[in-house]
Amino acid sequence: MTEELQKRVRVIHDLERAIRLWELLRDNAQRVVDETEAFPKKPEGSAETNPTVAKACAYIETCNASILATKERIDKLARGD
Repeated sequence: MTEELQKRVRVIHDLERAIRLWELLRDNAQRVVDETEAFPKKPEGSAETNPTVAKACAYIETCNASILATKERIDKLARGD
């Protein structure tokens, strides 16, 4: 294996590890959303108006965007671009 190929494989491995971490963080945030929707603290409020849920949803979107961007970068590295 050439040095350049070894470097790409290492970078891909690191990026895949980052994706797994983002997925864990995203799943944790999703758990907060699910629990809040299942057990609302105020009967008159809804999960959509809860600031904790709003922050968690925004964080989930950020994680999803990061995961997609990282997967695109992995594809480019795998192709050799």
